[in-house]
Amino acid sequence: VRSQGGVPDDQVVGDLQGAFKWLRSQSYSNGKLGLFGTCSGGRHGFLAACRLGTEVDALVECWGGRVIMGEADLTPNQPVSPNTLTAQLTAPILGIFGNDDTSPPPPQVDQHEAELKAAGKNPEFHRYDGAPHGFFYYDRAAYRQAQAVDGWSKIWEFLPKHLS
Repeated sequence: VRSQGGVPDDQVVGDLQGAFKWLRSQSYSNGKLGLFGTCSGGRHGFLAACRLGTEVDALVECWGGRVIMGEADLTPNQPVSPNTLTAQLTAPILGIFGNDDTSPPPPQVDQHEAELKAAGKNPEFHRYDGAPHGFFYYDRAAYRQAQAVDGWSKIWEFLPKHLS
């Protein structure tokens, strides 16, 4: 039985660390690796990038929910609010968020960005009016074509800059 929060945070970070080691050992690898995640994947990407430090060369966080967690939200599987690890982030971060999202809501995105800046990071956050949670998912009612196309263009500009 798992507590609320699914796979334990430590397991996710450990799995990514193992995957990074394997990827870097491949002949086609240039040694640079990034993380990309949407929703809980954005949360896990941020958490892992903070914990893995210089092993992560770029982070794309799309509407990462539960990056900001209150004490009541913490569980045995999610024992820490990822934003409390902000100072440990070494990778450049691109954030894509919808202003009509409720997880994370705009005030949490504001807090996340402010904490990154206060820690001396240079976050590149983009927010989209009229965009709910999951607005990239073309097969769902949440899809917003104009916002998604612009968001993807930001991602395709960001990744080569940091992973080439």
